[in-house]
Amino acid sequence: MRARENPVLKAGAFLLAVVTFAIAAVMGCYQMVNLNVIWGQTSAAGGYTIRYLENQDLQQISYLLDLIYTEQELGSLSSYEQQMKSDLEQQYQWNNTNLRWQLLDPEGGVLQGNTTQARPSQPEGIYWGEYYVSNLEMDVRSDVGTKWADVVDTIRNPPASPRRVESDTWAYELSAAVQQYREDPSSVDLTAVYLDGEGKGDMLRITTQFGVFAYAPSVQNVIRSNVFGYHYDLDAEGWTTNAEEGWTEGAVALDLVLWVNTSLAVEGDSYAKAYLGLDWWKNHNVAMLVLNLVCVAVGIAMLVFLCVGAGCRKGTEGVYLNWFHRLPGELILVALFLLASYPVSGLVEEAIMDITYTIMPMKLQLLLVGGGMAAMTAMTAGLLTTVSARLKSHTLVRSTLLWWAWGRIKKILGMVRRTIPLVWRVGMGGCLYMLVSLVLLMSNAVFLWVVISVVLVVYLCSWAHCWKQIRRCTGELLKGNLNVQISCHHMPHDLREHAQQLNNLGQSISQAVAERMRSEHFKAELITNVSHDLKTPLTSIINYVDLLKKEPMANERVEEYINVLERKSNRLKKLTEDLVEASKASTGVLSVELARLDLGEIADQALGEYEERLQAAGLAVVRTLPDHPVWVMADGRRLWRVLDNLLGNCAKYALEGSRVYVELHYDDKSATLSMKNISREALNVPVERLMERFVRGDESRSTDGSGLGLSIAQSMTELQKGTFQIEIDGDLFKAMVTLPLAPSEELAEMKG
Repeated sequence: MRARENPVLKAGAFLLAVVTFAIAAVMGCYQMVNLNVIWGQTSAAGGYTIRYLENQDLQQISYLLDLIYTEQELGSLSSYEQQMKSDLEQQYQWNNTNLRWQLLDPEGGVLQGNTTQARPSQPEGIYWGEYYVSNLEMDVRSDVGTKWADVVDTIRNPPASPRRVESDTWAYELSAAVQQYREDPSSVDLTAVYLDGEGKGDMLRITTQFGVFAYAPSVQNVIRSNVFGYHYDLDAEGWTTNAEEGWTEGAVALDLVLWVNTSLAVEGDSYAKAYLGLDWWKNHNVAMLVLNLVCVAVGIAMLVFLCVGAGCRKGTEGVYLNWFHRLPGELILVALFLLASYPVSGLVEEAIMDITYTIMPMKLQLLLVGGGMAAMTAMTAGLLTTVSARLKSHTLVRSTLLWWAWGRIKKILGMVRRTIPLVWRVGMGGCLYMLVSLVLLMSNAVFLWVVISVVLVVYLCSWAHCWKQIRRCTGELLKGNLNVQISCHHMPHDLREHAQQLNNLGQSISQAVAERMRSEHFKAELITNVSHDLKTPLTSIINYVDLLKKEPMANERVEEYINVLERKSNRLKKLTEDLVEASKASTGVLSVELARLDLGEIADQALGEYEERLQAAGLAVVRTLPDHPVWVMADGRRLWRVLDNLLGNCAKYALEGSRVYVELHYDDKSATLSMKNISREALNVPVERLMERFVRGDESRSTDGSGLGLSIAQSMTELQKGTFQIEIDGDLFKAMVTLPLAPSEELAEMKG
C-alpha cells in the first residue's frame, strides 16, 4: 500500500499540519509583538510583554488612587476597601516590585508614587497613562502685595530659573525682553521673573487640592498660557485666561507614569521574569526563527501530502470520492465562509488587534491565536483536499448545484427545440416565465425568482451573443470580407445552421482585416516619420533665425519678418512634437513610472508657472485645494503635461476678464482635479468631437494651437490608469482629471 493511500498517515499528516501551524502562529505572534526587543536594539522595557504588565498594573494603581482620594474626601473607607488599600500599597512598595510609578500634578510635580527618583531618559521605558480626577477645585486670585521671595519656597511650582529682575520699570523691561525673544529666542531667559524694586510683583495665586501654584510675570507667561490657561497680558497689565487652553474646575486627567527599574533589584516578580524571558528569546532569536520556519515548512509539506493523497484509496481504481468530495461545492464554500467570517477570525482579531490593551491573560491570548490558526488550518486542509480530489476526477464544476440545474434546463430546452417552431417556443417561454414569476412573487420566493431570472438572462445573453456574431459576419460579408469564420460550438440549433451557411462565404474577412491593420500602421508610421523628418530642417531654421536676430538689422521690416519667421517656426516645431507625442500616447508606447504624488502640490506648482500668462490674459484664478496632501499614483512628467495642456487652453481660449476655477475633490478611491472657465468663442462643437485630434473649439483658428492638447491629455491620463472627461454647458468649459489614490505609507512599505 502506497503512503498516499494510507488513512492513518493522512490523519497524522492532518494533525501534524494543524499542530505545526498553530505552534508557528503562537511563536510568530510572540516574536512580532516583541520584534523591536528580540531583533532590534530596544531594551526589554520597550517590548510588548513589559507594556502588557504595565497596562495591567496601571489599572490596579488607578484603583489604589481611587481609594486614597476617597479616604481623603470621606475621611474613612469600608473594611474591605481599607484591606484592598493596604494590600495594594504593600504590593506596589518600591522594595516589593521592580515597577516604579508616579502621579504628576498639573505642573509635573509628584503627587503620589512609590519613588521620587527622576524618570528614565529612554522613551521606550516609560508607560504614560491617565488618572481622571472628577472634582478639581481652583481658587484663583491676584496677589500684588506679597514678596516673591516669601512664597517661592511654599508653592508646588518653584521657578525653573533663580534669576529675578527687580526694577520699578519692570513692565517696560519685560516688554523689551519679549520683543528680544521674538528676534533671538536663545538670548532670553524665559523663566526669569520680573518684580518691582521691593521684590513684589503682579502675582497669580491658584489654590487646588493638590497644593498652591504661584506665577509671576515672565517672558514665558507672556508668550504662552500656563497649564491652567492663564497668561500675562502686557497691554491689559494683568492676568487673562482662556478656558479652552488650560485646566478648569471639574473633571481633569492627570499623568500617571510607570516604568521599570532596570536594575531588577526585586528578584522573582513578574517584571524580572519578563526581562529574563525576553533576554532568552533575544539570545536565541535565530534558533527560534529557524524553528518557526521549520514548523511552517512542515505544515506546508503536510498540506501538499494531503492534496496528493486526496481521492486515493487502497483497492480503488481511479479517483475515489467520499461523501465530503461529493457534496455540492456551494455548500462547502458557504459553510467555510460562515465559520471563518466570525467564530475563528473574530477570536484571532480580538487577541491580536487589541493585544496591548486587553485584560485577557497573555497565555490565553496566545492560546486563542494558536486555536484560531489551528481551526483555519483545518478548514484550509479540508478545502484543499476536496478541490484536489475534484480536479483529479474532473468534477470541480460538475459537482455544483448550478451545473446540475443547467444540465436539467438544457435537456428540457433541447426537447422543446426539436418539436416546436422557434416563434412558438419564444411565445410559450415568455408566457411560462411570466406565470412562474407571478407565482413566485406572490409566494415571497424572491430568491428563487432571482435565480430563475438570472439563468434566463444568461441564456438570452448567450443567444444574443451568437446572433451578434452572425450579424457581424453578415455585415463583414456585405463589405466583401469573405474570410470570416464563426465558431458554431455551443450555439443553439437554429443559429448553428445559419452560422454554418455563412462560414462557407467567409474567406475574405482576414484579408480585409489585415489590410485595415496595415493602413492604420501606415498612418501612425507616416505621422511619426514625417514629424521626425521635419525636426532636422526645423531645428536648422530655428537656429539660423536665432543667429539672424543676433546680427545688426538696419531695416526694421526685415527684423519684423525674422520675428514672424521665428514665431511660425516655433509653432511648427510644437505641432510636430505634439504629433509625435499624440501618436505615441494613443499607441501606448510612452513609458509611465507611477509613484506617490501630491496632486494638490502639483496643481499649485502648475498654477504658479502659469500665473503670469493667466494674468496677461486677464484671467483670475480661483483655487479650491485642500490644505493637506492628496496622494495619488501618477507619473510626474505625464501629469505635468496634462496640466500644462489644460492651463495653456485656459490662457488661449478663456474669456478675458473672467475667472478660472481650479478645484480638487477626493473620495476613498480616487481624486479629481477640475478646471472651469468661460470660453471666449462660442462652443458649438460636441464633446465627443472636441476630444478628437486636430479639432479645436476655436473654429476660426485665430489662435495658436494644434488641436491635439485634449487628445494628448486624455491619452496620458488613461496611461496613468485615470480618466479624463470634459463637459460643456453653453460657453462654460470644464475638464476633469481623475486619478486613483495612493496607498498609505505604511501599506506602501509593506508592499514594497
